[in-house]
Amino acid sequence: MPKVVNFYIDDSGTRHPDHEPGKRAAHGYDWFSLGGILIRDEDEERARKLYANFVASWPINSPLHSSEIRDRTEGFHWLEDREKAERDRFYEELYQLMRDAPVAGLACVIDRPGYNHRYKERYANERWSLCKTAFNIAVERAAKHAHSLGYRLRVSPETMQ
Repeated sequence: MPKVVNFYIDDSGTRHPDHEPGKRAAHGYDWFSLGGILIRDEDEERARKLYANFVASWPINSPLHSSEIRDRTEGFHWLEDREKAERDRFYEELYQLMRDAPVAGLACVIDRPGYNHRYKERYANERWSLCKTAFNIAVERAAKHAHSLGYRLRVSPETMQ
């Protein structure tokens, strides 16, 4: 049986090259990204145990979305009501989870203004959706990583079940 590296991916931002800016995050950047974690099959159980232990320590009932954690919104709005010392403990334990988990992060981030500057005049309305560009780049990078380990790659969009 071949050894496998799993690539669990998710996106962030709107995938359309042209869009109404609407409500932007406080950072003001205009980008689309697709990325996630790479984990060898044999490391899944250990990673899941680390994750389960972390989640059990806090009132978490949603995925660990970094933007929600940083902004203390949606599933992490409860952080807003905690004392600074407790928030600091949460962030330290989250850091320890990321440090100790046997995973590697990988992403492709596309700067929308830069993409449009390079391709709008040449391709007009024939430009790719940003998700197509990011998917090709991210999966190619993940495949190179898996190959360097002598593994095959399995891609799982949007969920780690």
